[in-house]
Amino acid sequence: MKRFVEFDVLRGVLLLMMSVDHSDSSLRRFTDQPLGFFTTAECFVFVSAFLAGMLFRNRSEKLGFAAARWSSIHRAGRIYRAHLVTLFFAFVLGSFFLSELPGIRNLLDHYLMNPWAAIVGSMALLFRPPLMDILPMYILFSFLTPAAFGAAQRWGWKAVLFVSFSAWVIAQTGVRDMLVTASKDLPFVQLGPFDLLAWQFLWVGGLFMGQRFLENKPLLSMPHLLQPLLVLSAIAFLFWRWISILSGSDPVTQTWLFDKWHLGPLRLINFAVAASVTATFLKYLYRWETPLRPFLLIGRHMLPVFCSQICLSVLLIGRTESGLTVEPITSALVICQLLTAPLFAWFLEWRSVAKQSARPIPPALGANHPIALGEIRMKRHPLSSPAVRQRVLHPL
Repeated sequence: MKRFVEFDVLRGVLLLMMSVDHSDSSLRRFTDQPLGFFTTAECFVFVSAFLAGMLFRNRSEKLGFAAARWSSIHRAGRIYRAHLVTLFFAFVLGSFFLSELPGIRNLLDHYLMNPWAAIVGSMALLFRPPLMDILPMYILFSFLTPAAFGAAQRWGWKAVLFVSFSAWVIAQTGVRDMLVTASKDLPFVQLGPFDLLAWQFLWVGGLFMGQRFLENKPLLSMPHLLQPLLVLSAIAFLFWRWISILSGSDPVTQTWLFDKWHLGPLRLINFAVAASVTATFLKYLYRWETPLRPFLLIGRHMLPVFCSQICLSVLLIGRTESGLTVEPITSALVICQLLTAPLFAWFLEWRSVAKQSARPIPPALGANHPIALGEIRMKRHPLSSPAVRQRVLHPL
């Protein structure tokens, strides 16, 4: 299954925006909800689910449901290992190097009060400090993926979407808040701000759209007369967002209708409208593959680059929130952090290509065999090899 350039580029851009959002820099004005009342988190979850839906459907058709399920579980294991590495970095940093800084103390306050309980809880995905609560959500959603596809095979996608939507409605009643209140005294529990009961609806919706896209079916069935209405709605949300930024706090946007953590209804509608409009132009990104290559490489190696950026954000927060740096130094540090992402992605791509080039030619093939010649060409031009450019999709 070939890679889609537009999705890799999109994920690369979103990762850099997320890194800025995790900082205390004035650059956040341009990256924090710039297109409406939704953040990079909603985009990340939906795009990852979209790719996971495509991949699961493709593998299920070619290799069977069991193979696709095992692939999803294996992906959850990869993310879990990355989660542990990220937490290990933050915990070591907070324990031995930056524990005296208020920035780290605020970020890891629960850990510093009871380190062993936090370590055990983090391994069980019950302890999720700020900035490190995204990967546990992906792990759980990776297990949700085969369950959703299995239920869809038995009862159909309409039933799966209805159950998922019902769970989202229940989440709006504040069930999770009661759970957080009941567990606040447990030292090994810090669930983080994301209400997974609500955010699973965005994931299941992305799975449905992804597998539907693989069938070459239209993602949304609607009359052509309603399409201009989507564009106007997206523009209206965009203007509303920037007016609220320039004029100060908007009381309406502070209500549960736009709540991020519970995925409020107007926030969800805003994202759906903006995503449908953006998808129209996204398919043209492949024409700009060469100039957008840094973003493409970041998206292609999303998981390790994502973890490295989280670790750097923890370092930066340790300095900026403690008052050790001020503008414009903070913004300069953030820009330096962003530059590490394409460099690290390029290194990972170079290492991947080197491994591909080092693969020996099977003895049964002669030197003039087309496959052998292909291997030789790949060694001469590693970064332009179609075999590398069309590796299997690996959503975060």
